Amino acid sequence: MPPDEEFLRLAIELARQGRERGGHPFGAVLVRDGEVVHQVYDRCVELSDPTFHSELSLISEYCRAHRIMSLEGFTLYASTEPCPMCAGAIHWARISRVVFSVSQAMLQERSGGSPKPSAASIMNTGQQPIEVVGPLIPGEGLTVFEGYTFVPQRASRSASRDGAGGSTA
Repeated sequence: MPPDEEFLRLAIELARQGRERGGHPFGAVLVRDGEVVHQVYDRCVELSDPTFHSELSLISEYCRAHRIMSLEGFTLYASTEPCPMCAGAIHWARISRVVFSVSQAMLQERSGGSPKPSAASIMNTGQQPIEVVGPLIPGEGLTVFEGYTFVPQRASRSASRDGAGGSTA
C-alpha cells in the first residue's frame, strides 16, 4: 500500500489545481484498499455553493454514484484539516480514517482567522472511533497557500448571477 504521504501529495496537487482554476486551495482524495477511488478539489466558487468543500463534495459524489451511505473502511486524505462542517460529514459517512497535511491552527495563523475546533473532536463524538493523522508533511501543504488572499470576494459571494442581489449581512 502506498504511504500516506503519496496520497497527501495528490490532495495537495488537487488543491493547487483548484486554486489555479480560481477556487479555494483545498483538495481531497478517497482511498480504499490502497487505491484512489475518488478525488476532488474545492468547487465552492465555481458552483456558488459555500458548502461544496472538497471533503463534502468527495463524500457526496462518491456515495451518490455508488448508492451507499457508509464509507467504513475508507481513508480520506485532505490537503488541510477538515473544517467543522466537513468533520461532521466525515462522522456521518462513517469514514474510518482521515489524514491531513495542514492543521486548522496553521491555516488560521496564515489567514488571521479565529481558532476552530479540531476535526478529531467533532468526528469522534460517536461510538465508532475515527483515526485522525496529521499534520503530515505540512511544509508541502502550506506551499499551496503562498500568495493566496484569504479576503472574501463579497461581490461575487453576495450577488446572484441574475442580478437579484443578496444579503451581505
